[in-house]
Amino acid sequence: MRMLKIHKEADTPIDIMNPAQIMNRIRIKRIKSVLEAFEHIVELAKDSNLDDIYFRTASKYIKYASRKLALSQMQTVLLALFVDRSEDNQIRISEIASYSGCRTTKILRLSSEIDVLESKHYLRASRSHDRLSYRVPGAVLKALKENRPYIHTTEPISDLHSFFERFNDLMEEMNDNETTHEVLLHQTDEYLSEIKDSYFVRSLKRFSLDDENRLLFIYMAHLFVENNDDRIGFVDLENLYDDNKIPNWCKTELRGHTSELFDCNLIENVNEEGMARSDCFKLTEYAKSDVLSELDLKIKAKSRESLIKFDSFSEKKLIYNPSERSQITELSSILSADRFCEIQSRLRNAGMRTGFCSLFYGSPGTGKTETVYQIARATGRDILRVDVDKIKSCWVGESEQNMKKLFDRYRNICKDSSLAPILLFNEADAILGVRMEGATRAVDKMENSIQNIILQEMESLEGIMIATTNLTGNLDKAFERRFLYKIQFNRPTADARYRIWQAMLPSLTENDAQTLASQFDLSGGEIENITRKYTVNAILSGQDGIDLQSIIEICRNERISDSVRAKIGFRI
Repeated sequence: MRMLKIHKEADTPIDIMNPAQIMNRIRIKRIKSVLEAFEHIVELAKDSNLDDIYFRTASKYIKYASRKLALSQMQTVLLALFVDRSEDNQIRISEIASYSGCRTTKILRLSSEIDVLESKHYLRASRSHDRLSYRVPGAVLKALKENRPYIHTTEPISDLHSFFERFNDLMEEMNDNETTHEVLLHQTDEYLSEIKDSYFVRSLKRFSLDDENRLLFIYMAHLFVENNDDRIGFVDLENLYDDNKIPNWCKTELRGHTSELFDCNLIENVNEEGMARSDCFKLTEYAKSDVLSELDLKIKAKSRESLIKFDSFSEKKLIYNPSERSQITELSSILSADRFCEIQSRLRNAGMRTGFCSLFYGSPGTGKTETVYQIARATGRDILRVDVDKIKSCWVGESEQNMKKLFDRYRNICKDSSLAPILLFNEADAILGVRMEGATRAVDKMENSIQNIILQEMESLEGIMIATTNLTGNLDKAFERRFLYKIQFNRPTADARYRIWQAMLPSLTENDAQTLASQFDLSGGEIENITRKYTVNAILSGQDGIDLQSIIEICRNERISDSVRAKIGFRI
């Protein structure tokens, strides 16, 4: 019997192809973008085990995207699978394995390929408490949408100012668990090498600090430069280490005053009521005035840099029910620069408190936080946003001190500002609830102490404080009295939903917007979620125009409780 040689599809003459092969080749020739190739790569990867047959079947699509992005074929396949889940900021390897029909261990064996994608910034990894997950940055999606590879670029570090700006970016990645202490240590040394001739770097060399103590000092200097922080506790230092666990050597040296940083006169203990605190530290005047002299520090200077700038908020048209619209318009008018100064002056002359404390409360997704951002943008006021979870500490008395320090810092910023920023307690449910009577547990006492500090500070506040909360009936009466404006954000009416749909998806017809508004009782936040997911799907599929049925399907799946998907856990 004569053996027939099997040719690859690409080498097979058209006249001996079957119809399916011909159609497949026609489709292949029409690939116009990376995202189109990704769509085929993902579809074919379903339950494929990513085996050799899969790579032969999807070969043309993989090769197209691989050449375009300058990635290996396996890296290209993995990236396509991650991009397909890009609406999720915590993509797990097990999800990729489950979709492709692989064992998780197989994907783990491909970790080196995923590491390359991370090194090229196509992916960002979060390693929180040994839980590994990934996300696809928005800049990557933008590049893919424009059918080009993503090239990560950074501005050169030219002086000490830009060094601390770049270090601040590193610390944000550290706080988001997207880098490790080891990488932070290495990257900081790289940044220092770019300004090796600066007085700051030459001073560090003169002190002959070891790598860990050099990083510790730079981090403390960063806290002072960015936040004007003169009270650095162990809770602040946690952010410098993986899983927020300070090494024992660090605590021992700092508590025992044996650290090199004390010997070099770079840090000192905080003094309170004539007593040195063994758990609180600050930069010495020598460190501020000499080692950091190139920054020409004035205490007023850098304290504003950690604020969220008003012009960083993109303009959004928010749709309100009539009951909220009038109150928000009035508050925005009051907080405008000229109007606010006039009102404060009159209140001061009348012997009344001049601070403005407002409460935005209501269901999730009704626009409370976004309203604060838009008020800030309209009035030109920056925002000092409070993360309550970071203020609370497991150390006795530390949480209360953190809260006092927060208000002290806000006062200093207001003194050095021509326009007072907004102090935003976002999602403040944990601190606005009813106080515990006769509290005996340490945690309850701490909660009560924090609330009492906030109540006292609200009495003497001279700036602007806005708190947002989902609480509806558990608000402490003492807080209720101190909020001058209390604005309830209700779920949008059918008419408001109609206008939100039109604002979010301008290409919707009036009938389609009316259909969606009447069929689904969604909040503005839920509608925004749906439009984002629909837009991502449209980008990945290369679809133009509006597909109402696709939007309706996403609406049905938006709420977990309304979803037809299988639920995990117990049914009560």
